[in-house]
Amino acid sequence: MTASVVLPKPWAILFPPWAVFITWAGYFAAGGGGKGQALPTFKKMYIAVLWGDIWGLAGGLGLVFVVGKMGLSLPLSLLLDGIVIFLVNQPILWGTRWWGPIKYTPAIFYGFATFFSTYFSGFGFYPGPLDQYTTIFSAFITAYIANALGPIAAYLQVRLAMIKEVPVEGSAKN
Repeated sequence: MTASVVLPKPWAILFPPWAVFITWAGYFAAGGGGKGQALPTFKKMYIAVLWGDIWGLAGGLGLVFVVGKMGLSLPLSLLLDGIVIFLVNQPILWGTRWWGPIKYTPAIFYGFATFFSTYFSGFGFYPGPLDQYTTIFSAFITAYIANALGPIAAYLQVRLAMIKEVPVEGSAKN
């Protein structure tokens, strides 16, 4: 958000900080935080988040360029939105069944939801004239970068906090 003030208008960055928080929490939910857990957690999350972003982009393209061009009534538009999202979510879930690197389903939905909220909230960088193609692809890139920063922030939080175990009287470890 600060970058949009510092950078000139054609390159303003409207960064979604909540996307970093989502994957920051997801890093710990995926088992990160302990010794030797960072690399497996990064591998598990980054591929899955990218898979979700790709299918979010597919759903966004379907909503904007297919459903959005029809000029339909609200009930029919909502019905078609539901069909597009259902059709996009099925390959996401099938992929988790057949392809090992994307088994961490929550991270897929971090990417999917972050893309949708980044695009439809108007976040992202805008490299040049504002048309729908530029905006949708800049939202895709911005969503992935924001989601990629979350696990890095979580890892650094654990590493820089210098966590030290303290013995507690009466505990099972003593």
